[in-house]
Amino acid sequence: MKRSCIAMLVGVMSLSASAMAQPVKVFVLAGQSNMVGFGVGADLPPELRSQPDIWYDHYNPDAREGGPYASATSTDWGPLEPKGDARRYGPEITFGRAVAAAFPEHRIAIVKVAQGGTNLVDHWGRGLPPDPEVLYKSQLYHTLLGSLDSATYTGDRALLYPDEVTRLDGALARLESEGQDVEIAALVWMQGENEAGWSAAFRYGDLLRSFIAAVREDLRVPDLPVVLGRVSDNLYPANGGPIAVGREANIDAVRAAQVAVAEEDPRVAWVDTDDFTPRAPDDAYHFDSAAYQVLGQRFADAYIALASGESTSSASTASGTGSTGAGGGGASASAGSASSASGAGSASSVSGAGSAGAGGSASAGGASTGSAGGGSSASGAAPAGAGGTSGCGCRVAGSSAPGPGAAALALVTLLGLRRGRQRGRARGVRSM
Repeated sequence: MKRSCIAMLVGVMSLSASAMAQPVKVFVLAGQSNMVGFGVGADLPPELRSQPDIWYDHYNPDAREGGPYASATSTDWGPLEPKGDARRYGPEITFGRAVAAAFPEHRIAIVKVAQGGTNLVDHWGRGLPPDPEVLYKSQLYHTLLGSLDSATYTGDRALLYPDEVTRLDGALARLESEGQDVEIAALVWMQGENEAGWSAAFRYGDLLRSFIAAVREDLRVPDLPVVLGRVSDNLYPANGGPIAVGREANIDAVRAAQVAVAEEDPRVAWVDTDDFTPRAPDDAYHFDSAAYQVLGQRFADAYIALASGESTSSASTASGTGSTGAGGGGASASAGSASSASGAGSASSVSGAGSAGAGGSASAGGASTGSAGGGSSASGAAPAGAGGTSGCGCRVAGSSAPGPGAAALALVTLLGLRRGRQRGRARGVRSM
């Protein structure tokens, strides 16, 4: 703890007096491989390669088997930066920068727990038994929350990894031990590609609702803001994607469910990923480096809109220039600029509602496998500036729910807007 005390003291000294008086805003980022991220650290602007003013604590359950993500696991808070031997990153890098710029009165802290190839049926639900086929992907709800998880794990549900190095409860305890007041600000969830390939797609909405309700209950934040990343239409076989012909309806169902959950709940938003470039010709599951930077900004813009109580859009139109497959289901709004906000639950206004989508990502990231790295102590002053802004690509629900037919209506909308685009060649992709 001595190193943590020194690092956090140095970091706190770099903040203004007003920031020191405000609670630390803790954001929980979770999901599967597009939350883990395949961004290449060398592709980041220099000011984003290490951000000591934003605290980061990361865990990937792949470390349970000593796999390539073992070096990505933190043992304490460190600066927000790409992790692991391969210096990989996901949306957290630009998300943290944008939220810190919008809330200068608060220290920003991010806890990320993500694992590729996981689903809500076998891995992320509260109280699940171990998955006998992929033990290291088991019981991720507990992996994320630790002792905050209210489920009882006995008998055939006994925990296989009860002493995770990095969990939310441990991360919060380390902040509180330093005398920090804490506000759990939001859950950011990028997941669903797994279910889109099989029959669980058709109950994804109910699974997602249950997961969100469980997280809110165990964190004791009943109105916790939640931001969802809608799975990309890169998955469609007509777009060269990895999911088999004949299973387009599965992809439709997951995408529609994500939109419907956001439409039903005024504290949930979704962001678009349809304009993102795959990281490699043979990997349409994952995005390139530039896309993860845009995704983080979109997540931040959506959170800021939720925190301010504003809706970024009220129209249901297809989103994103060049979007394909089952596009649409909600407008992709440009979030505009964010001014600083004060107090828990307040945020800057979001302008430019209703404009269609953000431009696509550009540079192609590297394609090596491997992952992200160990935490180091936070020190130094904040990097200057907040980096660039981008369109929100998001839809934040209004205060009135559309009623029980929301999921069906969303699916009809998606089916009606689906339009195939051929990319010229079929591409084989490994399983998620």
